[in-house]
Order: sequence, then structure tokens, then C-alpha cells
Amino acid sequence: VKSQHTERCIYFLTKELKVSNEKEAAERVFFVSARETLQARIEEAKGNPPHMGAIAEGFQIRYFE
Repeated sequence: VKSQHTERCIYFLTKELKVSNEKEAAERVFFVSARETLQARIEEAKGNPPHMGAIAEGFQIRYFE
């Protein structure tokens, strides 16, 4: 699923909007899991740090962006 979303975003930016080249788009597009975000927000609501709900490595960096 992640690769499908990433490929679609890169295609959208480069071919449809024509605002970027493929290299630049690939460096700027990132994926944030809705499930991880929901779990992080649940943890924050409990007073815990958001990384307590993280599933994949690097989630916290993507979440704060």
C-alpha cells in the first residue's frame, strides 16, 4: 500500500500538476499511516508520548512533519 501511494503522489506531482521532477518529488513525498496516527493521538489523549502508539520505525519523524 505504501509504495502505491508513493508512486501515485509522485506521478501526480510530476505528470498531472507538472510542479516537480521525479527526483525532487521522490525526496519530498513520504507516507504516514492513518493507523499509526490514530494510535499516536489515542496515546497523547491518555497523556503518554505519541511514539507509544508507533508501529513502524521512523513513525515519529513522519508524524511531526
